Amino acid sequence: MRNKLRLLCLGLFALTAPGLFATPLPVGAYSLTASTPTSGIHSGSDVGTVTGTLVFDAASNLTFADLTFDDTTSAKVFTFTDPGPTTIAMPPGLLSATISNAVDPNQYFAFSIRVPGNASGTFTLTCGTDCDNWMLVDDGDPNLTYVEVTGSIAPVPEPSTIALLGTGVIAAFGMRRRSSRSLRA
Repeated sequence: MRNKLRLLCLGLFALTAPGLFATPLPVGAYSLTASTPTSGIHSGSDVGTVTGTLVFDAASNLTFADLTFDDTTSAKVFTFTDPGPTTIAMPPGLLSATISNAVDPNQYFAFSIRVPGNASGTFTLTCGTDCDNWMLVDDGDPNLTYVEVTGSIAPVPEPSTIALLGTGVIAAFGMRRRSSRSLRA
């Protein structure tokens, strides 16, 4: 009975654990976390972090974006919420899109991720000889400022997946408790 219980728990975990297996392309909701390099060839005049949510449909097209760049150098916050078209190049294995600022479309965040994803289910924002993740922002200089960032996107666990896993764990403990009582009797 205990072996069956262990197999049941292992099966539930394998089916519901997000990020356990790499997906070739992103589908669903992902959280983006990136920052400006502070040293090296990609460091720039502005320092800050980009955070937010990206949602991809079943064909891996970017359908929703809600990103914020907190520019600590200029003490300004920029938002990017209007996704543009998604392109997928296989090879070299890149998914790319541009997300504009709703108020000023001249300000935008352009990114690309390496596909397929990492074994953890995350995707790395590319950064080779020249970073493919950058933005143009109006930080007060006469021209829009070019800012490069590095980081990754990670799947956001779905509430239903967490609920299913929790239900499975509760059921497994209930079965174990019941079997323990049966053995005592």
